[in-house]
Amino acid sequence: MSSDKDRQNEIMVLSGNGRVSRNCSSLTEGLDLASQHQGVEGKSLEPVELPMKPAITGVVTLEASESFKQGLNKFHRGDYRGAIQDFNQALRFNADFAEVYYYRGMSRYKKGDYLGAINDYSQVLRVNPHNAEAYSERGFVRAVLADRWGAMQDYNQALQIDAKHIKTYLNRIPLRVELADYQEAIADCNAALNINPNLPKAYLYRGMAHFELEDYPNAMEDYNQALNINPNLAEGYFNRGLNRIGLGDYQEAIADFNQALKLNPNYTQAYLNRGYTRLQLGDNWGSLEDFDQALHLDPVSAKAFFSQMAPAFSQELGIVEDENQQLIQGLMLQGNLRYDSGDYHAALNAFNQVLNLDPNYTEAYNRRSTVRSALRDYEGALEDLETAKNLSLSHQPSLQPPPVVPVGQTAKDYYHQGVEKLQIGDFQGAIADFNQVLQMNGNDATTLTCRGFAYSRVGDKEKAIEDLQTAAKLFHEQGDVKSSQEIVETIKKLQP
Repeated sequence: MSSDKDRQNEIMVLSGNGRVSRNCSSLTEGLDLASQHQGVEGKSLEPVELPMKPAITGVVTLEASESFKQGLNKFHRGDYRGAIQDFNQALRFNADFAEVYYYRGMSRYKKGDYLGAINDYSQVLRVNPHNAEAYSERGFVRAVLADRWGAMQDYNQALQIDAKHIKTYLNRIPLRVELADYQEAIADCNAALNINPNLPKAYLYRGMAHFELEDYPNAMEDYNQALNINPNLAEGYFNRGLNRIGLGDYQEAIADFNQALKLNPNYTQAYLNRGYTRLQLGDNWGSLEDFDQALHLDPVSAKAFFSQMAPAFSQELGIVEDENQQLIQGLMLQGNLRYDSGDYHAALNAFNQVLNLDPNYTEAYNRRSTVRSALRDYEGALEDLETAKNLSLSHQPSLQPPPVVPVGQTAKDYYHQGVEKLQIGDFQGAIADFNQVLQMNGNDATTLTCRGFAYSRVGDKEKAIEDLQTAAKLFHEQGDVKSSQEIVETIKKLQP
């Protein structure tokens, strides 16, 4: 059967000092029991079509048999809607036709009717309570619906009926990994390999369990064995790449992710983890390319990855548990990388998203101010600095009473006039208004910053740098270190 991209179960695993992400499905995909050389190419896994054991009670009429054959032909062509119609007709002739329930269950699953599929497998078991295949398939669908307990019960029942039912072992192993029951997962792998020692998926899953136990050498041995049996197993290269990250071997990890992507160019998790690895090596541009590709292929999974990876990207030692804050940190990382690579518009978009999530995130205003300055949006840059300053001061106790407001035009009036003139390009007029403000309060760091921008626009870089340096010093003395740092970065861009 062909793979279905929509069924994925992403598991985040701790690797060294960082987090990495992989796909771990509780299903087997495209398993050819004759050759055992199947390849999954990093996609989600599917149930295996195997011949049904005879489980029919009563007489199968010719009409039922013909309808079943027609439905089966449509099923194999991928016409699941047509197949269901034929299977319905067959059951009208014979309500105990177990094979019809079985294949209608598979068709319903393919159409997304999971509860209908479970009901059909239950009907198979009504006809034949000792059908291991039906228990295995019903367990598979229950796992898709996150009914882990029900899935495990069905898998256990299938293996009680047939202790050598390989597909059930291969379905149950990822479920055990998902439940962090790693030793039992290894035991299931061993049982499957005792039946058939040439199962690449069994080696792959056992490697995953060893990896979760941080037994990287044994995990590497299993991944190598899986790839020896099937060199085209994209998941093998992908998981071996994760294992190499655990060992701190980033260059070899990238080589494995490259191979996984060669086999499956749409492997979202490989792009994400290669991007993460490139970031560790300082290849910011390559990291951004990978993250962009992942966002293009699967925006939902990519954003979840950024959210879950945020604690690893953050300079803070503590782990951020709030999902919203994790996403914010991921976006901050993206914005910083974009800015460093000169893609200012993308950086601006990232910081805008942060502020949509948290309008009081001071650091985002500081960073966006720098980006807007680079884009020559000085009005926006100044607004962001002012907002950052106000937010910073609002979290500090007031040390002195507010200044007395003079009669006539106030400093605030002159300031807003200056900003308006700055916005329309009247830089000399803006400078004149800012001069008025500074005559009233020579230590207004925000106004100094504004005048510095105005001087830079009229080509007087010497005065611009002088004002900005004074503003940076004042912000630092006021405890607004972030604003001070951002102004210093702007000064560097003005200096020859």
